[in-house]
Amino acid sequence: MGKIYDKEKINPVLFFSNGALYAGKQKGLSSEEFYFDMKKSYTAQKEIYEIHGSDDKPYYDLPHGEILDLGGELIIPESTYIQLPKVKRYPINSLDEAKSYTLPSIKKRKFTDLRIKFFEFVKKEGNVGVSISAGSPFSIVGYMVEPNLLMRWIVKEPEIVQKLLDQAIQYLCETADIYIEKFGVNNCSVHSNYPFESNDLISPRHFKKFALPAMIDIHEKLQNRGLKNYSIHLCGNHNRNLEYFKELKLEDGSFMSCDEKNDLKHVSKVLGSQYTYGGNISTNLLIGGTPSEVFEESIKIIRKMEDNRGGFALMPSCDLPIDANPQNIHAMFDAAKKFR
Repeated sequence: MGKIYDKEKINPVLFFSNGALYAGKQKGLSSEEFYFDMKKSYTAQKEIYEIHGSDDKPYYDLPHGEILDLGGELIIPESTYIQLPKVKRYPINSLDEAKSYTLPSIKKRKFTDLRIKFFEFVKKEGNVGVSISAGSPFSIVGYMVEPNLLMRWIVKEPEIVQKLLDQAIQYLCETADIYIEKFGVNNCSVHSNYPFESNDLISPRHFKKFALPAMIDIHEKLQNRGLKNYSIHLCGNHNRNLEYFKELKLEDGSFMSCDEKNDLKHVSKVLGSQYTYGGNISTNLLIGGTPSEVFEESIKIIRKMEDNRGGFALMPSCDLPIDANPQNIHAMFDAAKKFR
C-alpha cells in the first residue's frame, strides 16, 4: 500500500496480491519458519512479489494472532510446508469468564512482540512502514470469545458484549501506542478488517448498536494520535452496512478493499470516488479457475473501476489462498499491465 500512502502518482491500475502465506508456501517454508523467522518470511515475500510483479510490500501475517495477545492459545502445525494455525483455546469460554476478564499485561502479548520483530527487521532492510490495527473492535471481541457464543450474547448478554468492546478498544489503543513510540507516528498507517460485522453474521440493527460506535471511537482515538493514512477491508457481505462507513470520516485517498460479495462500483457510488478502491477477484477462482478465466474477470473488474477518481488496485477478494495457482496470479498481473 506504500505507493498510495506515499502520495506518489498512482498508476491507473495497481496490483496487490495479498500473498504473504502464499509466498511462504511457494518458497517451501514450514509454518515454524514463516511465522517465527522474520528474515525467511520477509525474503520469501519479497522474492515472490517480484516474480509476480505485484506492488505489495512484505508484511507480518499470523492468522488469528490476536488470540495470543488476548490470553488464548493457537496450535502451529508441525509440517514441512506452511499451514494455517488452529485455535486451541479462546481467551473467554463462559459468561463467568467474560465478566471477570481483563486484558493480559502488555509484556505478555506474544503477537505484538512478533510484529515488532518483523517491523524491526524490515527497518534494517531500509524499509520503514508500520501497519497499526484498528480492529475492528467487534472482530477483536470475536478473537476473545468463541464466535457462536458471541452471536448468542449479542441478543442475550448485550452488556457483556459492550464490556468486551471497551476492552477491545483499550487493547487496540495500547498496541498503537507501542508502535508509535517505537517507530514514530509518521512511519505508521492504520488498517482495519470487518469480518464479524458482515451481514452474513449480524443484522444492520446489531451493526449499528454494537459495531459502529466502537468503529467510530477507535478511529477518532487513532486520528487524535496523529495517524493519517487508513485502509479498510470489507470482508463478507456489507451491502446493508455501507452507509454507516461514511461515519468514519476517512480522508480522501484512503484505501477501501472489498470482498467479492460487494460490488465495487456500488461501494464507490455509496462511499465516494475520492477513495482508492481495491478488489475483488474471487479467491475460489484463483484456486480452481483457469488463467484465461482469471484474466477475463480481472479485465472486467478493471474496466468497471478504471475511471475512479481516487485510483484502483486489482487484488484478490481476501488474502491470497496458500494453494492459489501461480499461473492465475500472473494472469492478474497481465490484466493490470494492460491499463498501465
